[in-house]
This record gives sequence, C-alpha cells and structure tokens, in this order.
Amino acid sequence: MKAQETESGFVPVIDYLRRSAANFPQRPAFVGPEEISYEQFYARVRRWAGYFRYAGLQPGDRVAIWLPKQIDYVVALYAAMECGGVYVPMDGVQPVERAKKILAGAEPAILVTDSARFEQLDDTTCASLRLALVTDFHKVPDAAAPGCFAVASRASADAFEPTPEQTPHHPGPQDLAAILFTSGSTGMPKGVQISYGNLHAFIGWALQELSLSERDVFSNHAGFHFDLSTFDLFAAAAAGAGVWVIGEEQQRDVAALSEGIHRYGISVWYSVPSILSLMVNAGALDTDVTASLRYLIFAGEVFPIRPLRELSQRLPADCALYNFYGPTETNVCLYYRVTAEDLQRDKPVYIGAPLPGQTALVLDDQGLPVSAPGAIGELVIEGSCVTPGYRNRVDPANADNHLQGRHATGDLVGYENGYLYYHGRKDRMLKINGYRVELGEIEAALSTMPGIREIAVVAEITEQAQNLIAYFSAVDPASAPSVLAIKQHCQTRLPRYMIPKLVRRLDELPKSRNGKIDYLALKALAFKPNVTPQTHTDPVA
Repeated sequence: MKAQETESGFVPVIDYLRRSAANFPQRPAFVGPEEISYEQFYARVRRWAGYFRYAGLQPGDRVAIWLPKQIDYVVALYAAMECGGVYVPMDGVQPVERAKKILAGAEPAILVTDSARFEQLDDTTCASLRLALVTDFHKVPDAAAPGCFAVASRASADAFEPTPEQTPHHPGPQDLAAILFTSGSTGMPKGVQISYGNLHAFIGWALQELSLSERDVFSNHAGFHFDLSTFDLFAAAAAGAGVWVIGEEQQRDVAALSEGIHRYGISVWYSVPSILSLMVNAGALDTDVTASLRYLIFAGEVFPIRPLRELSQRLPADCALYNFYGPTETNVCLYYRVTAEDLQRDKPVYIGAPLPGQTALVLDDQGLPVSAPGAIGELVIEGSCVTPGYRNRVDPANADNHLQGRHATGDLVGYENGYLYYHGRKDRMLKINGYRVELGEIEAALSTMPGIREIAVVAEITEQAQNLIAYFSAVDPASAPSVLAIKQHCQTRLPRYMIPKLVRRLDELPKSRNGKIDYLALKALAFKPNVTPQTHTDPVA
C-alpha cells in the first residue's frame, strides 16, 4: 500500500500505519509485554474504527482516551483517526477533577476508559457522549447509561467486523488529528488543536533528517497526552519500526528503563532531559546498555551541559545527539545536532535552526526584529508547523495569528554562531520534566482551599532540580491548613508534576509598590529560606 501523497508531498500520519501494515505485516508494531505485529495491530484499529462509526462517530468528532499507557490506548487513538475522528489523549494518572475539566472542554462523542475511571464521572461530564467504551470488559457489560449514551465492552469493539463499504478516511492537511490539553493560566486546561498538516511538517522532516527503517526500535517514554509522543508513534509507523511503550510505573524506574533499552535493542530514544540525567546519575547507563542506540533525542526543557556531557561519554561513537525544540502550539519547529565542540562549552547547547519551510523571528517589545549582537527577543514561529489555535477559547487576536501560521512562543532567545539559543521565559509558564506548567493554574487550584488567604507559586530552578514552591498566608494563622492538607488538596486537582514540592506559610506575602504580589522577592526567598520576607506594610520595590 502506498501512503496517500499529494502534489505538495503531504501524507496524513494515519497512512503511515496503513502502509506499514501492508509492507511489514509480520514485523512488530510494538515490543514488550504486549508485543503485536503491524498486521494484528491494524486489524484491531480497523475493528475499533468500525465500532466507533457504528456508534455514530462523524468526521471531526472527538474521541477522548483516559487510560493508563498501554496498547489499548494506541489502538483507540489510531481508530479515531482511521474513521475521521479527532483523538483527545488524557493523562491516565491525573486527578478526576482535572479530567472532568478536559472532558467538558473537549465535548467528546466517544470516551475510551476503564471501569475505575468511568465510575468517577457524572452525567454532566458525559453529556456529549454517544459511547463509553470500557476496556476492562469483564466488569462492564454492554448497556445503556442513564445519560442516554451507550456503555460498551472492549470485546464488542474487538469482535466488530468492518463492512466492505467501510473505506478508510483520508484527511486533508487542514483537518484536525488531535487536541492536546495543556496547562492554562486561568485554572482551566486549554486544548491545542493539531492538524494533519502540522504533524506532517514535523514527521515528514524527521523522515528526511533521520535514517529510520523497519529495523529500528523506538522508545515511547512520554505520555500520549504529551506532544513528544507524536514522534514516537508516527515516525515509527512511517518507518515500519517497533515501539516500546513505557508504562507510568516504569517512567522513573531507572533500572527498568536501562533493562528495557538493552532487552529490546532500542535504537531511537526521545525524552525530556531530566529522565536522562536521572539515569546518568544513577549509573543506569553504560556502554553495554546503550550499544543499540543510533539516535538520542531530547526536548521539552534545557539540558544542563554537565549531565549532557556525562551522557555523551556513555553512548556509542556513532550515536547522534539531537536537541528538538517547540511548544505544543508548533510541535517541533527548531532542531540542533549536538557536536563534540558543543560538549566542551560551559553553556547549554543551542535550540538550533528552523525546520525547512518554517521561519523563526526574534522580535523586541515593539515587534521589530532584533539586530544588535547579543540582543535578546521573543521567539515567534511562522509556518505550517503552527497549529490552528485552541478549542473553544475566545482570543480573537491569537486565533488570527494561528490561522495565519504564526505563534509567539513567549520564549526569549538570541543568536550565536548562526544558531538560536534559549535565554528564558517571557511570562510565568515553565517546563517541569518537559511538561508545560502554568504557575497560575496551581495558584487557582490552591486558592479554592478553605483557610488560605493569599497564594503564590514560584519555581526554584538549579542545574540539579526544578522545584515548585508554594507560599501562602492564612485567613486565621491559629487554624492555618497544614502542609499535608495542602498537598492532599493538590493531589485531587493537579497532575503529579504540578504539585509543589515545598509549601511555606508567611504572615504576609511580599508586595510590590503597586500592591501586587512580588514574585521576584519570593524567588529570592526560595534561595534564602531563612530570610524573613518584608510585608505589605514595608513593600518590596
């Protein structure tokens, strides 16, 4: 089977799976405890897609997936694309309250989940559903739910026989493939809409830049709700390669990770730097473990140079190191291949140059290109990698920019030796272990806790760690909530990577001269915890 290709070279990522199922039917699509061939995997995708259509799914409808990382998750997202749906991947271990917010924003027609998660939802959350497919089918029989949508078992989808007239859906570049929900400053996660054209801009380039083949084996460390996973799944499918899906329980288990790299012969690794640093520091990577690696790619946050240098010394001589850069709104838009000379410098490696067909602008506060040597400006990306905006978000100016293929990243960058380097953030968004975190979302969650009067969250970022610190003042100091109670409150509302590591109570939060919370004073306090902060009666400038 030949992947559908237009005159412009566009190939929808679902066609890569169809092609590999035809060309490499017996090769493993996934390795590990749930090994399955391309032929077997695509057959399951076809059956599930047929069942979704039978349930009334129309092209453009959303399919939300709330499961632990497993093969069923990948079957569901491919099945959504196979029949023209838009997959909405959700973190399998996030709190139910955040899951409800995402479902309310996505308004899915179909939800794929398990019984433990399904039982935590209510009729309001499920108002848009036509079907809830519950994967642990031994517990949930096919039935009609009180909210007038069907509840079906996985067995029903697995047994569904596609009809001859069920032709595969062939999306265009402007059609949506996925909606990835990221942290939002108002406390509501925001859904970044990703088109097939956006995915092609990245995956099509990766296939030209990297010499991938059916003999490769990819790791999939990132969650499917994280944009890094699009490379793991779709580049592997394009090459006919296998993928090792790393479950949540193994994601920070350095012994399990190193054992899996060795056992499955991982040749393409892609993850955030922090997990690589963790493995290096634990001594879990040696030349025997890494012998199969051909490409080691990192993205999502700055990789401090010392652990990167140590990592490079444990890789095969012919293993290429890459730094990929891009927010969810552009996926990967810049790249840089690390050289031996880079590893001798004392600064982090460059974020690089734009992918072919994309443009990187560095603009000052007036929107003019910076030109002076060493000048810093905001990075603005233009091109086909820019997503068409956010779902149900009223932001006309931003929507116009995205429709015109333009995204202001909020990252401050500069040029050196012809390459872009990262300088910092323009606003209060940051990356923790590669996940985008809006400090405002954490504050919004904590502000709902009884007994808290004021709340502010800052990040303490060092070469060794990235720690979130929450400062609060109490309504009544005599009955202030305990640190344990505050962390338990967070656990029911925020994903694990957004829960502050430290919580400190102050009589008053420091204020600037205009009466606003002084975050610079709090960040200084984070590095000097024994210094008593000034109060609102003696404001900090």
